[in-house]
Amino acid sequence: MSTNLEQIAEMSRRDPRLRFTTLAHHLTPQMLRTSYEQLNRKGAPGVDGVTMEEFGRNLDENIEALWLELRSGKFRAMSVRRAWIPKDGGKLRPLGIPSVRDRVVQKALHTVLSAVFEPCFLDVSYGYRPGLSAHDALDRLGKLVNRSGTCVIVDADIEGFFDAVHHEWLRKFLEDRVSDRTILRLVGKFLNAGVMDNGVHVATEDGVPQGGPLSPLLANIYLHYVLDLWFDRRVRNACQDECFLVRYADDFVAGFAHRGDAESFLVELRQRLSEFGLKLSEAKTKLVDFGPRSPRNGEGPGPTEGSRTFDFLGFTHYMRRRPKSGKQMCAVKPSGKRRNRFLAKVKEFLTEHRDTSLRWQSKRLSVRLRGWYQYFGRRHCLSSLKQVKWHVGRIWISILRRRSDRHHLYWWRVKNTRWFTSLPEPRLS
Repeated sequence: MSTNLEQIAEMSRRDPRLRFTTLAHHLTPQMLRTSYEQLNRKGAPGVDGVTMEEFGRNLDENIEALWLELRSGKFRAMSVRRAWIPKDGGKLRPLGIPSVRDRVVQKALHTVLSAVFEPCFLDVSYGYRPGLSAHDALDRLGKLVNRSGTCVIVDADIEGFFDAVHHEWLRKFLEDRVSDRTILRLVGKFLNAGVMDNGVHVATEDGVPQGGPLSPLLANIYLHYVLDLWFDRRVRNACQDECFLVRYADDFVAGFAHRGDAESFLVELRQRLSEFGLKLSEAKTKLVDFGPRSPRNGEGPGPTEGSRTFDFLGFTHYMRRRPKSGKQMCAVKPSGKRRNRFLAKVKEFLTEHRDTSLRWQSKRLSVRLRGWYQYFGRRHCLSSLKQVKWHVGRIWISILRRRSDRHHLYWWRVKNTRWFTSLPEPRLS
């Protein structure tokens, strides 16, 4: 962040009521160039078909032309290209892929607006924030459960959040800290750009397309006003005892010391979200007896896993009894859904590349396993990591056996071969 933006961040931190009137002058050619360099070079092209590499061939000319459009007010955001990625349960998640030129401007806008809003965000928010990660959110959640008198967890899910963001409310939230009309109009152009789906342009009255650099920040701003501040100022003061909220983007959990407080929160939460065009997914929202003080608490996931565990950020949270002290502490393990999804992708990958060399397959599988270990290598997860590696090995051998009816790939023979033992061993991060 430049010195000027650091000064803006400090001003925003000191005075939460300060509104910034002049921000557009920070969108300089140098910032646009820096924004391009920070983008993913392998990002897919937008509706114009221009790739990152093609845009970078004449970078100086493209940046200069883009800056002149912004300066003169003639900039027009292109429609985002619709793409679909699979979700759990066979559903598809919509993504919006902006053009490269739009991504450059969005990244620059993200830098400027982050200087204004980032100092205002509460410490309950962890998603898409500098210096914070999903592991930080998990650590925070575990500490809050263990150190507080939690007995009930509200596991909530906002249905189709990114597609339901109300544009008018988002503009009001932005205007709470920003009065620069140029910046506000520029954000509005991206919100109203529409979507190109299979050659058909679809207007967007609500929603923030997932896939652009600006979308995560806008989502955090929206939920900061709708959820975080409301919980901190209204819910916390209305509870009989301590409570907490941990949010990662649109995924959040809340903990309460009294079940009555949790039930009241859930009722008020539905009403609160409806006022801003959002609603809970009833199928994914539940109250869970959880925590050291829970009367219905059980040790470990157990056979009645659904009644005393919950999933957050890909991990199943459960209570584990410490051997020495006998105290029950919050512990995590990779969720079954995430594990099955990972193994299904491994099987799909191996089936598609069944006829490639064993050395090549081993290298690609090693990369995937290391990525799995890096994210899911939390405390108490070593046995789960070993199970995943065992399943990957079994899937690999079963796919290789389809190469020929005269294979010699028996487990007792294969498990000690060099190409098979080259797979990385599980380790905790």
